[in-house]
Amino acid sequence: MSISGFVQFILGFLLGIFILTGTGAAAAYFFLNRLSDAPPEPVYSEEKTSEPNNKEESSASNSQQAATTTTKPEPKPEPQEEEKEEEETIAERFGEQAYEARVTWPSGLSLRANPNLSASRVGGVYYDDKLVIIETSSDGDWQKVYVPESGQQAWVKAGNVEKINN
Repeated sequence: MSISGFVQFILGFLLGIFILTGTGAAAAYFFLNRLSDAPPEPVYSEEKTSEPNNKEESSASNSQQAATTTTKPEPKPEPQEEEKEEEETIAERFGEQAYEARVTWPSGLSLRANPNLSASRVGGVYYDDKLVIIETSSDGDWQKVYVPESGQQAWVKAGNVEKINN
């Protein structure tokens, strides 16, 4: 083998190694850069969907609202009146012992058909959701609740809610 053939072989070998490592590094950079981006923010059914997601939509909706709003909007009733009406309906609907409560268990609660752990699960409520406590079982371990959002009545384990002071 001649010297020029040997130099050609070495240069070809080194060039091949550089191309392979460069391609591998570029691919790794691309995929790792994609992994470092934050995922899109999830949209839950409990959230309002009418809120615009970006500035362009909000500015467009603001200009549309300004153009379409020519009359003076009616004032909303005070929240205290609504709370009083809600309290009256709770007392009228479920009796004097019923009260409003909020879920304090971090992972939410399972709604059961009967007041025991082996009863079938009929639904669930999330952390910080509002409930109406209707009654407590004779042993005090279970509470019968009404879920205003779904209209369900079911049993939950006692001690996982706190009374809302109105």
